Amino acid sequence: MGEGREGSRDQAGVTVTRIQRKAVFALLACGLLLAQPALAQRAKPAGFPDAPGKEVLVAKCFQCHAPTMWQDHRQDRRGWEGVLYRMVGRGALWTEDEIGTMAAYLAAAYPKK
Repeated sequence: MGEGREGSRDQAGVTVTRIQRKAVFALLACGLLLAQPALAQRAKPAGFPDAPGKEVLVAKCFQCHAPTMWQDHRQDRRGWEGVLYRMVGRGALWTEDEIGTMAAYLAAAYPKK
């Protein structure tokens, strides 16, 4: 066998070459690196005050948006409702109650300056 292609037999008698092992390792490493941003988006955001509406916001908005989106974007309740209804126009599936709850939370947590 050529260099780098020496194989070893596993318990099932299948020959696995060094190149195959390296390829599997590389694929696993890439998978872990690619999964990290997805896991970070699902993590509970730091700095969001606990108040009514936080869980709805986290569940609904963080499917698409990062927690940093709201830090510089400040609105009153009516402004936040406008933002949320635009998201409904883009495909978000929220009830009027959820929109009201999220708008009230955002207006309290990130008020207009």
